Amino acid sequence: MALPFTPPASMDPSFAILRPTEADIETLAEVYFDAFATDPGNTFWWSSDREAMREWLRERIRKKMADRDVRHYHIVDNHNNDIVAFARWDIPKGYEAQFGRWIGGDGALDVSHVMRRDSTEAPDMATGTTAPVEEAEPAATKTMEGPRGADPELCRQFFIILSGLSKKWDAEGMLGLSLLATSPKYHRRGAAKALLLPMLAIADAAGLRSYLEATPGGRPVYEKLGFRTVEVKEFDLEALTHGKMKGTYKLSIMIREPQPLERDREG
Repeated sequence: MALPFTPPASMDPSFAILRPTEADIETLAEVYFDAFATDPGNTFWWSSDREAMREWLRERIRKKMADRDVRHYHIVDNHNNDIVAFARWDIPKGYEAQFGRWIGGDGALDVSHVMRRDSTEAPDMATGTTAPVEEAEPAATKTMEGPRGADPELCRQFFIILSGLSKKWDAEGMLGLSLLATSPKYHRRGAAKALLLPMLAIADAAGLRSYLEATPGGRPVYEKLGFRTVEVKEFDLEALTHGKMKGTYKLSIMIREPQPLERDREG
């Protein structure tokens, strides 16, 4: 399946951007877990049972891959076939074609026909590291099941908060970066930026705004790409976890206005 964009010319030549298949779900879940496990403020709702958490992440990824309004792209290291990083994007209605055709089958996830691209199709890469939080689903937050062993009320509160923020800022009308995870051993190799730039360029060409919820570590990276903070949501971790954690965790709600294309700047 061809990509809807050309990978950045600055991307590491050993990397390739691909469309993940069902066979990649296990590894994607591992990357997801490892990318967020060291950020307790962003994962206070997680189960302490590591295998239960991985199981939940696998099912979450499988479900989102079957959603026609969602697109996944990931980077593979051609030297060892490691999955370096992956991104999940929520596509606004009416823009499905521009951001890459959905690759599932009718009524069920069926992506076995998707072929991996040859390494010669991927140019080189830049630097940047980030990890926004998992997305919320407004209609499902009251009934969604959290990870086995997690506090169900804590999970519900977390997703309801994100759902409210998404609704407040009308995120459905924008290109939404709902998840970006980079394997810790590939930090500072530019994988995150390589996944961001092509999709943002499509948004620019379409005149679309973009939306995300940024962790403290991710915020500076997004600012360099044109995102601006419109709201900061503070989580009182001590109150939420009944004293198990201390301090306040801040998520930045960020929006990026479409940027002028190079030819427009010249004109």
